[in-house]
Amino acid sequence: MISLGLIPLFPLLGCIILGAIAVISSGSKKGPAEGFVGTLAVLFPALSFAGVALLSLNMPEGGVRETLCNWIDIPMFRVDIGFLFDGLSRIMLLFVTGIGSLIALYSIGYMHGDRGFARYFAYINLFLFSMIVLVLSDNLLLTFLGWEGVGLCSYLLIGFWNKDIKNCKAANKAFIVNRVGDIGFLLGMLCLVTIGGSAILNYDVLTNFISMVISGNHVELVIPVLSIAGILFFIGCTGKSAQIPLLTWLPDAMAGPTPVSALIHAATMVTSGVYLLARLGSMFALLPVVLDIIVIVGMLTAFWAAVAGLFQNDIKKVLAYSTISQLGYMFMASGVCAFDASIFHVFTHAFFKAALFLGAGAVIHALSGEQDMRKMGGLLKKTPVTACVMIFAFLAIVGFPGFAGFWSKDLILERLFMNCSMFIPGFTVFGAEVPNIPLNGVVYGVGLATAVITAVYMGRLIILTFFGSYRGSKESEEHIHEAPAVMLIPMVILAFGAVFAGYLWADSIGIKFFAETLAPVVGAAQAYNTPAVLAHVNPVVFAALGTVAALLGMFIAYKIYANARIPAAKGSSAPEGGKATWTFLFDSIHKYVGIIPVNVLAWICDVVVDKILAAAQWTIGAIATILGDGAASFQVRKVRVQIALSIVGLVALVAIVLLTGGSL
Repeated sequence: MISLGLIPLFPLLGCIILGAIAVISSGSKKGPAEGFVGTLAVLFPALSFAGVALLSLNMPEGGVRETLCNWIDIPMFRVDIGFLFDGLSRIMLLFVTGIGSLIALYSIGYMHGDRGFARYFAYINLFLFSMIVLVLSDNLLLTFLGWEGVGLCSYLLIGFWNKDIKNCKAANKAFIVNRVGDIGFLLGMLCLVTIGGSAILNYDVLTNFISMVISGNHVELVIPVLSIAGILFFIGCTGKSAQIPLLTWLPDAMAGPTPVSALIHAATMVTSGVYLLARLGSMFALLPVVLDIIVIVGMLTAFWAAVAGLFQNDIKKVLAYSTISQLGYMFMASGVCAFDASIFHVFTHAFFKAALFLGAGAVIHALSGEQDMRKMGGLLKKTPVTACVMIFAFLAIVGFPGFAGFWSKDLILERLFMNCSMFIPGFTVFGAEVPNIPLNGVVYGVGLATAVITAVYMGRLIILTFFGSYRGSKESEEHIHEAPAVMLIPMVILAFGAVFAGYLWADSIGIKFFAETLAPVVGAAQAYNTPAVLAHVNPVVFAALGTVAALLGMFIAYKIYANARIPAAKGSSAPEGGKATWTFLFDSIHKYVGIIPVNVLAWICDVVVDKILAAAQWTIGAIATILGDGAASFQVRKVRVQIALSIVGLVALVAIVLLTGGSL
């Protein structure tokens, strides 16, 4: 069995070598050979994927643990660099390294001719190293190291084309918003340390501690501190996984190269928050109030982002809001302790959303950089492979029967209805007792309505892009071309995953591989928190309702957009009016709740504290200096000064006598 340390080592070596090539060739106008750089860029992630695959074939049920060395060893605080390869990390690493390798291959064609070719791939490999460390680590502090690493790489890749000020602002926004959430992660670790020392940061130790608390009936003693820790960790998750209120960075992150959007902002980094909830599932299972908060935030995020997706004209922005909405589904599932269903949707989403982003990149490539869907149309005949890939991925995301999203999204909706234990407390009206009102139907209804809206805005994207007649200029139409093979091959593989990935957990045909793989990791947490079943419903009913939602949304999209007269695109592709108000709602909230108050405080510090107080300080000091110098000048031993002062005093005395008539 190979060492776990080799899995992150390969992309780290790739980053170092490619970074060195980028630096050495910085003085060259042409830059390094793209073929050589591209080979290295794909080779190291592929080696990492091969290592994960080999480990997966022979992994024992309890997982594999490996401690490389001691990291921090000070009084009362010890942390090792250790890795944990179990069912959860295996699934995450398979698609992180596998899809990462495909996107690196795709990027060779997409980034062809870019002067920053080697630098771009150095960042990609650094990101994969950080993401692997995040997933593979056996303790929270090492996870946090990877957590910050992917945040740094996100900043570097979003602002990759840094000559455009908009890209730089988008990178800064992503970095700052994520740092706000990361404060929650740090404080959450501190809360845990207060009840168990540094050892409790290890996932196995934390799980054993929770088991001990449950078996000893001491849950009530630790609930207050664990609840605070749970809320703080969830704040960290909202930043990394773009949930309300820390979601404004992800749409702006589309400023980076499209493969970056596919890798970081669809398939891997933004799912880190969902992964952390599942990894800490044993703790969250004890915190019903925190779980209810997670459900509510996920529900609101999913619905808000789906509606915002209806208003976007930029093809990448549609997919960005779609990602936020799908993450909302994952958080809703985590909030009802359906961690296995949540990770299953993470898995299927990685395939169909990466396929959608790479397909969008191929469209943008074909149209020489055009991203406004109002200037597209009729591309089905001109780019048939790209069209088929995106149509398959579209059917997966809307939950069309047989495609990946059908299995994972409908499973989440089923768990929401069956497991959600939120309720409105009973009350008395005119002497009559009203019992508790369960809210599982409301949560399920919002999730189902969001599925309808998803089918509408994704249907709009497909129709405006691939059907009808081309709405761009005649000159641009002549240059439309299919993407090169190096881009199409990863897209086709991902489309294959968008169709078949869901069959790893298809209850209706007796396949439960995914559930069985995750059971040793999250099974105990889910069993502890599973509430009394509120209703007994045949799973076929949920599948049927999910299918109706997908078909209804597709029908609405067809009726509205298939024969619609698309207005000519003018100015920016950004939504206007009420659409803009909805789209930038949380940007406005951040502005008035956070940015403006901070600016006012900064002005007070700059003008009042710094300038006025500094001026007062200078004045007082100057007066003291003048008085001090004046007193000292009276004491100097200079004849001319003494004579002058005597004359001045004599004149003053004579003047006083004359003015007072000598009465003194």
